[in-house]
Amino acid sequence: MEGLNDVEGTYEADMKLTPLQAVEIMEGSKTLDGTGRSKRKVVSNTIYKWPKGIVMFEFSNINELPENIKRTVLSAMEYWASVTCLQFRKRTAELEKEVGHSDYIVFSKGPGCSSQIGRVGGPQEITISEICNKKVTVAHEIGHSIGFYHEQSRPDRDYYVEIRRTNIQPGYEGDFKKYEAGIDIGLQEPYDIGSAMHYGPTWFSKDDKSYTIEPKDKGFLGVMGQREELTFMDMKTANDFYECNASCPNNLECKNGGYVGPNCVCVCPSGLTGITCDDVKRGTPVCGGILSGASGTFMTPNFPGNYPDNADCFWLVQATQASEITVTFDNFEMEEDETCYYDWLEIRRHSMLLAGPKYCGEGPSGPIVFIGQSLMFHFHTDDGYGFKGFRASYTIRPK
Repeated sequence: MEGLNDVEGTYEADMKLTPLQAVEIMEGSKTLDGTGRSKRKVVSNTIYKWPKGIVMFEFSNINELPENIKRTVLSAMEYWASVTCLQFRKRTAELEKEVGHSDYIVFSKGPGCSSQIGRVGGPQEITISEICNKKVTVAHEIGHSIGFYHEQSRPDRDYYVEIRRTNIQPGYEGDFKKYEAGIDIGLQEPYDIGSAMHYGPTWFSKDDKSYTIEPKDKGFLGVMGQREELTFMDMKTANDFYECNASCPNNLECKNGGYVGPNCVCVCPSGLTGITCDDVKRGTPVCGGILSGASGTFMTPNFPGNYPDNADCFWLVQATQASEITVTFDNFEMEEDETCYYDWLEIRRHSMLLAGPKYCGEGPSGPIVFIGQSLMFHFHTDDGYGFKGFRASYTIRPK
């Protein structure tokens, strides 16, 4: 659970709400779209944004953080700054004059991790404890402070996950509420089950192993609740929210869902590269590539011999127009694990922009049929227990 034990006075385990935010969540603002689903993940009210993207901070002198946690906090702030236009700067009188206010974050030692949502005025606390002393877990809390809510609280969450209420620890049921009324919490984005702002499958479980939140697509069990990285959509949402590319020329067209980032260059979905995100990253060992013929095959390195350790390969099956892409696995043999944690094949069958379900063991139970123009595959292995891997054939049929 990465330290997300309930902190006193919080909502959903780690969020400290202002009275206004509590009212907004409980009453909502009736902003459901025509499908009855809201596509929101950050606050919408601009009063919660940090002016000029500058977030002032200091470390508490009262509940002082140990040096190792301070290093983690600095690393987490640097992570957000490296992928957005946000600046995290130590609070000074001169900086207060520059930004025109005296609002700032205070990092302090706490019984767990907690944060307020967006900029709320004056000093606002982010608490960190040893149990959640991990860069992306701290980045999760900083995510709250720059405006993010929890992903699984969105009104459209029931289309993607199921809440197993009988498995929730007594007293923690409130941590699984959703914003029923379609609360207007910012930018319209697709539901990101792999977001660093999403709960994991066994969080607040009565026995630490039963699922409390389960993805409709079981391939997401190893993706949901991850705290290894900010996802493409986490980064894109923050960049959109803080208008990081506002001063960039508008003639750069990023392909395959990429966006113009704060440095006025295309930021590409994972696995893609190139000036306009029109190429695939070359793997380690040399593997992967763009597959654009009407049909073809692709396979893991060394197939039918065992695949190598520490491999990462990306294949992009790309059509010239919206098509029916069918992929069939003639062979599939990888390390077996319920969550596909060690060796896996990710198939981005829902969107190029989102993490896809992961497959291992004997692989998918049947052919993968995808309607669209681009289908990404990411093959990954760790440093042990090599298996044969897979060989796949694909066909592209225009719709």
